[in-house]
Amino acid sequence: MTARPVSSIAAAIACAAILLAAGSAWAAPEGGKAYFDSGVRQYNLGHFQEAIVEFEKAYNIDPAPILLFNIAQSHRQLGDKERALFFYRRYLEQAPAAKNRREVEQRMKDLTESLQQERDLKQKPPPGVEPTERSGTGPVSPPPPPPPNPDPDITKPHTEPKSNELRWLAEAFLAPSFIAFSGREVDAPALFTLRVGGSYGLPLGAASTLRVGGEALGALLPYTDTVSAAKKNSSLWGFMLTARYLFRATPALTFGAGVGAGVIWWGGLDAGNPFTVDFVAADGPIPMPSFQLGARAEYAFGPRLFVALSPELLLSKTTSDGLSRAISSVRRLDIAVGVGYRF
Repeated sequence: MTARPVSSIAAAIACAAILLAAGSAWAAPEGGKAYFDSGVRQYNLGHFQEAIVEFEKAYNIDPAPILLFNIAQSHRQLGDKERALFFYRRYLEQAPAAKNRREVEQRMKDLTESLQQERDLKQKPPPGVEPTERSGTGPVSPPPPPPPNPDPDITKPHTEPKSNELRWLAEAFLAPSFIAFSGREVDAPALFTLRVGGSYGLPLGAASTLRVGGEALGALLPYTDTVSAAKKNSSLWGFMLTARYLFRATPALTFGAGVGAGVIWWGGLDAGNPFTVDFVAADGPIPMPSFQLGARAEYAFGPRLFVALSPELLLSKTTSDGLSRAISSVRRLDIAVGVGYRF
């Protein structure tokens, strides 16, 4: 009996350790991880067709891009180069920022060259038949196949964060705002509102998330002094608690809607302002209980960075008698455009 080399034993132990660590780190809905673990076992046993079946079952529960990579690996091990290329391409389309992108692209290049060599061999004349045109006098030999690259571990990419694993989120928006008042008619120009917020995502399923958090917002509301005709600015600033439901329609595109509640303060109401009764000055910033309702569309550039469009309708109720008897409420539509970052 020939003893197994020490290097082979060490490699087997290292591979087993990687499989155990990666399998436990993969966050997936109940059932999906069981299929994934079964696929890894089948792959390690050399049952590549069975591994494909298990990885496909896991993908139907949680369409994680890395499962496409594992399916491609299994097809390549079976010698099905066309199917392997298909799934490698799908993997890079779904995970354009994958850390193993360079390795996968090299694998695709090798498979493409190998397929081309096979086509060239099929077109080569049978032995004893000379081609009509030859560049040399000796027999034409096909080029040697490219050397095999080290096989990347099928579970290694699961250490990359997925969007549903990055629960915390920060975002900033700049919004043109259109404002109207209930009670007194006051002409107001379009405003620009700055919104800065943060939230925490609670997964509701493979593609659904409830995001709860808060945001601070502020805007300047210009007006003309009714006495001196001077141009002045009042301010609208405050804080809102928010809750949004989001559904991931594609790996990059997410849609949703949400609500918010909080307080907006209206400050800078000096004497001569056109908003209060008899145009008197307010004693200080006036708090206004506020409620907002909005929609959301997000486009992701990888698992962390995204851009978003978020129209928000904001209704604020005035509380000061000197203001409420003239203007009972303030309505505002913010067309917010901004960026967000998951961590």
